[in-house]
Amino acid sequence: MKRHSNIYILFIVVIMTFISCEDLIEIDTPHNQLVTDNVFKDTTTIHAAVLGMYAKMANPDGTQGGLGTNATMFNGMSADEIHHFYSFLYGEFVTNSLLPDNIYVDNYWGFIYNNVYTANALIEGLETSTQPETYIAPLIGEAKFIRAMCYFYLVNSFGDVPLVLETNPAITAELPRADTEVVYTQIKTDLLEAIAVLPEDFRSYGGEKIRATTGAAQALLARVYLYMKDWENAEITASEILRKTDLYHLEPDPGKVFLANSQEGILQFVPAFSSSIWMASAFYPSAAPNFVLNDGLTAAFEEGDYRRFAWTIDYNTQGDIYPHSAKYKRTFSNPSAIEYNQVFRVAEQYLIRAEARAQQNNFDEATEDINKIRRRANLDDLRNLNTKEALIAAIEQEKRIEFFCEWGHRWFDLKRWPGRIDPSVSRADEILSEYKGDNWQTTDQLFPIPQASRTTNPNLSQNPGYTN
Repeated sequence: MKRHSNIYILFIVVIMTFISCEDLIEIDTPHNQLVTDNVFKDTTTIHAAVLGMYAKMANPDGTQGGLGTNATMFNGMSADEIHHFYSFLYGEFVTNSLLPDNIYVDNYWGFIYNNVYTANALIEGLETSTQPETYIAPLIGEAKFIRAMCYFYLVNSFGDVPLVLETNPAITAELPRADTEVVYTQIKTDLLEAIAVLPEDFRSYGGEKIRATTGAAQALLARVYLYMKDWENAEITASEILRKTDLYHLEPDPGKVFLANSQEGILQFVPAFSSSIWMASAFYPSAAPNFVLNDGLTAAFEEGDYRRFAWTIDYNTQGDIYPHSAKYKRTFSNPSAIEYNQVFRVAEQYLIRAEARAQQNNFDEATEDINKIRRRANLDDLRNLNTKEALIAAIEQEKRIEFFCEWGHRWFDLKRWPGRIDPSVSRADEILSEYKGDNWQTTDQLFPIPQASRTTNPNLSQNPGYTN
């Protein structure tokens, strides 16, 4: 009961505390300053404001279409994972023909920057609070973690983006785009500073995996190192997480991976309503097909793979079969499963470490990391993976199956991996040019900068391939 009462409180406080910012950041400064000054004097309102930050990430405006749902939908359609049964709804993603005035892209950009603003406002307010440093420092660490996570999704979706680190609109409203490398440097700085002050375990969170710990920050940092090709630090950081077996480890039963506080979870987001989770409502079919798994994805499952049975469902309508993700099953019509949105989990760390080890020619240990994931799926061990190319191909296969319909992993991986046939192009170019035909252009790997934001901020340039 305590958890749910906290959730209701945080929605009220976040509305009172933070004023929505739509472009790059317009706020009523005097009024907002008055509110935040009061909030950061008292531990009760500070606590509620921090919870509100998580709520805005997971369930904006009291709904459940948060970052995880949007990233899963948009990235999954942009890659080769899913399409919507009613093609007119999201056709520009499926055909990689996005326009700068696409309402979904505009909302996605604005949603993430709203969360950046919230984190910045918390950091500024907490830094001026008179509460003890031992109380304030971990909370600042949580805000820096959330900010880092927002920027990770921004740079991997849009490329160069404005780096907003404060709430003063006189400074933030017309910021130009910062180089991706500069943004990644800030992400690493935020995560390293967060790791130094965040709690190691979940005791201060009532035993629930619903707020950031050192493990959550390390999980994102390991991914960042991997994307930046810092193989050594990617391996070291993933290994630090995997040693914490008293806090999290692979869930032996694939059917339990996405339950609340599962053994595998490193960080989870709480749904807004007790009766459903949006990741189920969006992807699990109920009255009609919705986000259908593409044929190439379903064909990629090996025979006997438990994940095919535990994580997918074949929806039958009028004699036609439409496979869907069933990782989350807790819809309004099926409220029995207690599920939280899995943000970071242990399986990814094994595959991060496997890739980092493969890149350092540590083939045997990389293979063992892959096989840990395969054994959980009831698949035979891989053997004799004695080349980097063979290992990377095996990792691509396991990541495709393990993380389908989950935070856009496939889309981001295809864009960062070099092609197997032609390393001068990306793996996305190789796969999607064949899968999507003439619809695919290499410039489609970045979403357009929303036209509405460019109108408001004349210093925002457009990505190549988009004309207005």
